[in-house]
Amino acid sequence: MNFLSTLPNPLLVGAGLLCFSLSLGAQTFHPWIVKSRKDGIQVYYRQTGEVHELKLTTSMRASLPGIVLLFDDVARYTEWVYRSVEARCIKRISETEMYYYVRLDFPWPISDRDLIMHTQLKQDPNARTLTWTSTAVPDLLPEKEGIIRIRRAHSKWVIAPTQSGELSVEYYLHSHPGGSLPDWLVNAAVEVGPRETIKSVRRLLLEPRYRNVRLAHILE
Repeated sequence: MNFLSTLPNPLLVGAGLLCFSLSLGAQTFHPWIVKSRKDGIQVYYRQTGEVHELKLTTSMRASLPGIVLLFDDVARYTEWVYRSVEARCIKRISETEMYYYVRLDFPWPISDRDLIMHTQLKQDPNARTLTWTSTAVPDLLPEKEGIIRIRRAHSKWVIAPTQSGELSVEYYLHSHPGGSLPDWLVNAAVEVGPRETIKSVRRLLLEPRYRNVRLAHILE
């Protein structure tokens, strides 16, 4: 969080913070493929060479400060970032910038992955749109034995208020997960990961701490 994968983020990863093996808007002209439309969540996928790309669009009823507070709480990423089992903030630069670590649980016999992300949050003062951008910084911490470090990852959450009172959510992710992954695992990440991440975010945002919060650095 995100920071939504970020979100917030940070999100990673995240969907993510981060769907664990996929992607954000790389420079390519390959068309997006619709993978699923379910629970009000549209998931799109494409592959350019060895890089997997993911785009997600949805809407949710929540406040901008509530989203920011959730994405800012890295310790809770394990509750909503798909397959994440460890998450911590490494260094906070400001209310809108931080470095965080996430470890992702891959099914045996595939090695777990981890990644370190640098996340920045910006808000358009006119449209009130929030944008979390996260980029991998793989050498900030030593690698752990038995865990593959994801060295190429970039994600972006774009969350904007609408006239209906809901928030419009877009999430992009591109990454190379390191090593090779079987097709069934990539398909699960594309098909299941984004939907489960968003459903978890929606559930957590119902908590009172996220419903009535106000943050000095976030315009509503």
